[in-house]
Amino acid sequence: MSPGQGACATILQVAAEQKDYERMALAIAGRARSGFALVAIDGTGGSGKSTLAAALARHLSRAGRTAIVHGDDFYRPMAAPERLLLSPREGYDQYFDWQRLRDQVLAPLAAGQPARYQRYDWPAGQLAAGEPQHLSPSGTVLVEGVYTARPELAHFYDLTILVDTPRDVCLRRLRQRGHDHGPGNWIERWRAAEDHYLAATSPASRLDMTVTGL
Repeated sequence: MSPGQGACATILQVAAEQKDYERMALAIAGRARSGFALVAIDGTGGSGKSTLAAALARHLSRAGRTAIVHGDDFYRPMAAPERLLLSPREGYDQYFDWQRLRDQVLAPLAAGQPARYQRYDWPAGQLAAGEPQHLSPSGTVLVEGVYTARPELAHFYDLTILVDTPRDVCLRRLRQRGHDHGPGNWIERWRAAEDHYLAATSPASRLDMTVTGL
């Protein structure tokens, strides 16, 4: 590819991304209730959920307040040997404490009430000490992370978005990050749980929107 072709491809990509942001912003505005919208950004590990959430938050900031809740903050504290024994179905259900996400964040916000929650401290392997995070039911709250739009939670959101990225790209990104999420081959176990989620709940057919990962 020549330098000119590369620049052209970059311009086209930026234009496509901007169009996606506008499409999501319009959808959020159309679903907002009393000036507030609760939005899920779901997708497999390495698909670009965090990147999309940050970019969308910047785009939405022109119209009002936007906050981001990271699904990683709801990783479930668990002993390493216990985590190693989880089947793909059990991993899908137990890697993240979706009940805590529901009770501390989604249910209060969906009811028009303020929310507060503790983040998971990854280096310490436990919930972080100190002051909890606070959220108000105003503007837009983006909840990004795999499983955040699982069937038990989807009804709390005004809009659900799936980030669709080729699995080989996701795998390369996971390996490049070099994180260690437990004993054994954690990437293999992690992806097996995600594959169970995709097969059992079909996010592509039930979430409101699908966008290409960045």
